[in-house]
Amino acid sequence: MHGLSQGHSTSLRRPRWTAWLEFEDLLLVAWVAIASPLGDRLIGRSEPFQSGHPLLGLMQLGSVAAAVAALVVRRPASEERTAGRAINGAFIGPLTGGLLLVTISGFISLEAPQALVLGVIAVAVIGAVLVRTLAPPLPAPARRALMSPLVLVTGGIFWSFVDAVSGPGKTGVFGLPAIDVLRTPVALLFFVAFSAVYYAMLVYAPRQAADPEGSFVAWLIRYAAFAIGVIFGVAWLSALGS
Repeated sequence: MHGLSQGHSTSLRRPRWTAWLEFEDLLLVAWVAIASPLGDRLIGRSEPFQSGHPLLGLMQLGSVAAAVAALVVRRPASEERTAGRAINGAFIGPLTGGLLLVTISGFISLEAPQALVLGVIAVAVIGAVLVRTLAPPLPAPARRALMSPLVLVTGGIFWSFVDAVSGPGKTGVFGLPAIDVLRTPVALLFFVAFSAVYYAMLVYAPRQAADPEGSFVAWLIRYAAFAIGVIFGVAWLSALGS
């Protein structure tokens, strides 16, 4: 019986690759490698923070609202002991900075007047209190689903930063085709340093706040996949001459 139980337990284990790359990681890579480059060209956005894109602004503010809900919602009793560690492990300062970054970008895209901004913030505060008070406890998968839109949006913003300085016809920080970043030590060092800090603040921190998981090696692999996805996104646009 013991052997049967042990074999059954082993068969239920997740495939080894999922210990390194979760569904959110694969979605983020596809987002920065394909969806963000294509979407930015379709809507005509050429800079990270650009006004006159109301649909994009609504998406960004919606992602912030969902992320705040994931942060303030109550957790099941079985997870309460890890709740404080999750927030502390996510570096509450960088996480707050990331939320503000996306919020500001959303209001710029909407070209929102100051009165509307203050009104939305007031409604958000009231909404957060109601979610904390009235919403039922949410398990980790539901919180991760709520946090995912913010992670995708911030990944798209990072892609647009890189495209703004190394995209077709650009001679900014890299001054070379995006794919050559991988073959140029100075440019590669800058890209890794900047993208690693950005990833820690705006991908790692939100996801750990929703559900702390993953080893150090797993997060290094996830970051590498993200970075390659960003470079691929700029590279295929450069190859098309867009």
